[in-house]
This record gives sequence, structure tokens and C-alpha cells, in this order.
Amino acid sequence: MLPGELLITKLKKDRIYPEFVQINEEHLELAEELIDIYRNFTGKKKSEIDEILGEFEHGLNFKRVRGLRTLLERRCIFKSRFAVEPVLARRAVFEEASIKKITNRNEREKVIETIAHNLNISVADLEQSLWADHESEVVLDEFAPLNPEELLKFYNLSLAQTLLFKSTGMSISVKGNYKEIFRAIKYFGLMYISESGNKIRVEGASSLLKLSEKYGTSLAKLLPVIVNSDGWEIDAEIVIRRDTPRIYHFVMDSKSRKNLLMSKEKEVKATFDSRIEERFYNEFLALSAAKSWELIREPDAVFTGKGVFIPDFKFKHKEMEIETYFEIVGFWTEEYIKRKLSKLRAMPFNILVAIDKNLACFNAAHFELGLHQPVILYNRKVPVGEVVRYLARIEGEGIKRQVERLKGMRIEIEGDIVSIKDIAMRYRVSKEAVRECLNHPDYVVFKEVVVKKVLLREVKDKLVSINIKLYVEARRIIEDIGLPNPDEVLAHLGFKVKWKGLDPNAATIELD
Repeated sequence: MLPGELLITKLKKDRIYPEFVQINEEHLELAEELIDIYRNFTGKKKSEIDEILGEFEHGLNFKRVRGLRTLLERRCIFKSRFAVEPVLARRAVFEEASIKKITNRNEREKVIETIAHNLNISVADLEQSLWADHESEVVLDEFAPLNPEELLKFYNLSLAQTLLFKSTGMSISVKGNYKEIFRAIKYFGLMYISESGNKIRVEGASSLLKLSEKYGTSLAKLLPVIVNSDGWEIDAEIVIRRDTPRIYHFVMDSKSRKNLLMSKEKEVKATFDSRIEERFYNEFLALSAAKSWELIREPDAVFTGKGVFIPDFKFKHKEMEIETYFEIVGFWTEEYIKRKLSKLRAMPFNILVAIDKNLACFNAAHFELGLHQPVILYNRKVPVGEVVRYLARIEGEGIKRQVERLKGMRIEIEGDIVSIKDIAMRYRVSKEAVRECLNHPDYVVFKEVVVKKVLLREVKDKLVSINIKLYVEARRIIEDIGLPNPDEVLAHLGFKVKWKGLDPNAATIELD
């Protein structure tokens, strides 16, 4: 985006258009000259660069050149260069000058020489340090160059974004990339309505009572994601406040793409809409439940009869084919909450919903949830324990379904030691379902493996025959055979471990 005072537009009836710069020889030459100044003036003061660039504004469109300069300057890193901190240098000089009560240049020079001597630096270094932190004195340290065509296209995109900042709302039609657009809408915290995947209505900052500047910037940031789509069209209402405020339409489609800079970012990274969501995410990952469930931030859009819905989270079981969604409803306008609840009611499957019970509209007498979805009410913090219990319940229901399916099958087992994970993968069920269903007369079911009873008797006979007493030796023998979790095996074979402190080397075993 550009500063609002650099916006250049033209009006035609009820339409408003940003005055894009044409990608022609004249403008490419101007862009190249501006880029070369920043590229070649590394190490120069900002005031020197500004003086040279100012010459380009004479006789040319002032706003155009200043807009290009603004974009280039954002690619610069300016640094202060000084021998001593400017604040300290000024303080020392001013204190000395107040004592000497200087009235002319000669007295000033003597003060400068005195302070330079006291600071053990040269007079030139002190003079440079005095105002080195002022904007005009900073020095160009780095510049990230781009080619002239990229600069002009970047300018056009920024011009369109600046116009969108004034929008009361925008209608979007898109072909392809709609998932990324919905992800971006969610990422930027925009309020939207959509009856289908390719037609979206986004509310603008001017239509809201709060967050106008921040929200307007977020709406403008959506444009690069739209431009990356295969085919698109936007129709935004722009408020022009002159003598009488009037709404104009800003219409643009993918035919304009050749004049706009395409974003190199393929996807918008999922992030958090609020601290409440972020806190829940981090707390859940710290729990043991995270070993069974993958928590996916901002999953794909879900299409319902009431429009498009992007849940905050999706839980995906790591072993079973179970997925469930989770939505955290925080503070928004009453109308927005009603639209969201309407979408939730139209969901084709269950979704866990956490609702802030402090919502103003939630407490209103005329407001009803009317949800047929599992609901958790929270106050400032989502109760992670309740979410985990909900997941445990649907996990248990999933295991029951798998157990019922396995009961009608004959589970084939071959070998002395068989991994339960391998069996689960073969029958496409969870390990829990395998453990619950497996009841073979020749095998014993442990936590991770199924072991032939004959092999277990051989292990017990070996431990007894060679009179193993030390716990660590018994563990080594069991592990060498290929059995995981020796403690589980020892307990099954009837051995008891006697501990003497925490040192396993001092522990012994004996038969009960």
C-alpha cells in the first residue's frame, strides 16, 4: 500500500479507477533511473539521496514519482554511523556549552575540541556523531534491488490496494485458488459471506464501527492473493468524501494481471486469529492427547448449504480414519455471530464449538444458539480438558466400530513375535481395536506385540535354569530375543522386581 495522499485515481460516471502506470519504454526508463540511484548510493546520507531524487519530481507527476520512491525506500536499510552515541555526544556538548555560555562560532569550535578530546575521538567524528540519528543523516546501508518492470507492477498493485483501503465492501468472483483466498480471508480476520466457493462478499473497513485502519489494511492485503488466482473479478464500493459523500465502484478483473505484480508466495501461512486460539493450540500440543491426534490449524474450506465455512482447527487421529473439526467463537458483532451459527447449523457433520459466554449478543434475551453441535462455553480461556474428553469419546466410539468390524474377521497371525502395529495396518484399524479383539489360544497380547506362548515358556525356563537374579541381566536376555518392554514380559511370567534405591543395577528379580 501507499500513503493515502499518493493515491491517483480517475472517475467515470459511477466508476473509480486507480491510474495505473503503463509498462512502456518511458516509464521503464524512469524506474531504472530511480532504482540505480538506490543501488549506486550505498553509503550516502539519506538527505543526499533525497536531494537527487527530488529533481525527478520537477516536471513529472509528483505523486507518481513519490509513490515509486516510497516503494523503493521500503527495500532500503538505513543506519546511523557514529563514533559515540548521538544522545551522549549532544548531552556532553550542550552541558559544556551552557557552562561556557558560547555566543559565536569560535567559542563553539573550542567546545567541540574540548569534548572531542574528553571523548578521545576526532573533531570530525564528534561532528558526525552529534546528529547521526536524525532522519536526514542516516546512511543507506543495504538495498534489495528489483527490475524496472517489477517496480512498475508493484506500484500498480500498491495503488489498487490503497484504493481498497477506502472500501465499504468487496464482491469477489474467482476461478481456482479459492482455498487460498478463504485461508487468506481467515488469516487477515476479514468478515465475509459466501454461498459458493467462487463468489465471496467481504465486508470493508468503512462498514464497521471499530478497527477501521487495521481492518482496511487487512482487506487491501487480500488483493495479492486474489491476483494469483487463475481467473478473478472484484467489485468494490469506494466511499469518496467530498462535499457530499458518494459511493463509486472499483471494478477490476484478471485481464489487468499483466500490469500487476504476481506474488511469489504460493500460500498464506496459517496463523492465529486471537491469543485464545494460540493458547489453546500450544496447551493441546503439550498434552499426551497430542500423541494420538494431529491438530491442524486452518484446514480446507467446508462448503455447506449456508455458504463456505473455514473451521479454526481440525483434529485428525494418527491411527484411525477419524477427523473432527473445532471452532472457537470469540467476540464479534451480533450479525456476524448469527451468520456463523447459521453455517454451523448447516454443517454436514458434527463440529465441536467453543463459545465465549461473555459475548454481548449471547447474553441478550432475544438471542438463541439453536445449535445441534457439541458446545463448550468458556470464559477467557478454552478448557482444554473438555476438548480432550470430547476427543476421547469419539475415539472410543471409533474403536467400538472397528471392534465390531473385526469380530466378523479371522485375524491371521504368523511367527513367534508379531507387531500389533503391523496387524492394525493390515486390517486398517487402530492398535486398540486389535488388542481388544485379539484372543488367540496360542498367543499372549502385550501392549505393542503378540507373542507365542511357547516362546514365553522358553524365556521363563531360561531365566530359571541359569538362576538369573539381577534385573538388568533379565532385561538383556528378554531384549536379545526381540521382545520390547521387558518389564511387561517379566510381570506376565510371574517375576517380581525388588528395587534397592533408583539404581537398576542393584535391582533383583524373583518368582512370586
